Amino acid sequence: MSDTDTTTLSQDIAFDILSNARRRFVLRELQQAPDEVELVELAERLAAEENGVTREALTAQQRKRTYVSLYQTHVPKLVEAGVATYDQDTGEIAATERVGELSEYFRDEPESSPWPLVYGLVAGVGFVAYLGIFLLDADPLEPTHVGGGVILGLLIVSLLHYAYATRADGELELVPVERE
Repeated sequence: MSDTDTTTLSQDIAFDILSNARRRFVLRELQQAPDEVELVELAERLAAEENGVTREALTAQQRKRTYVSLYQTHVPKLVEAGVATYDQDTGEIAATERVGELSEYFRDEPESSPWPLVYGLVAGVGFVAYLGIFLLDADPLEPTHVGGGVILGLLIVSLLHYAYATRADGELELVPVERE
């Protein structure tokens, strides 16, 4: 699979990639990095986190074990899935746009939306006002004024709803790093 492939990742591939804490760590670090990250640096950060020490306190064996694991196993799997690129000449790894597909698996289910209630409330108020005109024989108000007010109210609520939904869709979920 190439990173120019426009199909979405299958669930099997996504779950396979996300099944390992080291790959999740790499994905999270790549999501947060503005540019490419050197694999050596990434391996040091991961080794320090896994061993509960600072990067300076890592032993050569801890660094090497983590680097080899990333280089031989985890990075090739990420590149093969098209969620990362790796340049062997510079030793730099970078995320592709496909990382967002993986982070979707961690998006919280949205709470029940109040929007149907808001739309219903605007329509209900308009209906009651419309009935009130006929029952009370209110001269200053015309049914067309009430209808126009309801349409305006629904338009305003629709624009607010669109702005809310657009903002919520644009928020990027990060891949969590919890240990197995």
